[in-house]
Amino acid sequence: MRRSVVPFAFAAWVLLLLEPCAARAAACCLEEVALRSTALFDEGRAEAVEVAAPPAAPAPAPTPLDLSSGQVADKSSYSDVFRVLKDENACSQFFGGPQSAVTVFNQFARRLRLKRLGANSVGVVMSGDYTLYQDMKTGQSYRIFDESSLNTEGPFRRKDTARMRVGGFPADTRQARALMLLHELGHLIKGKDGRWLLPNDGGDAVLSESNTREVESHCRATLLALDN
Repeated sequence: MRRSVVPFAFAAWVLLLLEPCAARAAACCLEEVALRSTALFDEGRAEAVEVAAPPAAPAPAPTPLDLSSGQVADKSSYSDVFRVLKDENACSQFFGGPQSAVTVFNQFARRLRLKRLGANSVGVVMSGDYTLYQDMKTGQSYRIFDESSLNTEGPFRRKDTARMRVGGFPADTRQARALMLLHELGHLIKGKDGRWLLPNDGGDAVLSESNTREVESHCRATLLALDN
């Protein structure tokens, strides 16, 4: 459900570290179980009996986008991130659980477009105004930027990236490309405290690297499993 449009300019840059430059940054940038108490009176004694409500139906499995429709900018990376997020694990839980995470990621992936941004270390850019949404099924609040671009001359497409790194991964790996997209996802989702999971880091290389490492700390195991 679209709630409001908030004018806000923000560019999340995915920058990549060149080995051995250690300090340069990667900037991309209840259901409640109800209990009913029934008072049973026996010779003046009241006794409470708790009756559990029927178990809730399991949440539907997250659904991927149709990759044959041509709406996904990088199909292989999309598939890798969907694989990371679709199941219960530390990574999907960081993003609010599989259903919420995939819902927002699908919205982001639909908006992501290929664009020439120069032969440099920029991988993904989100910019312009953003629209706030709240998923009525999950209650998750998130935002989607007007423009999301995947640099066709950057690390997603270039082959000469062996010395570049995204977090702890070489830039020319599946893990690095997935981590770039997961970093962007962290800028879109609100946590339980009402703040974005990752603070805005456009133009702040140190904060961007810290954000990348934060995502990697939750997602490293599932990213490594992509090679299996």
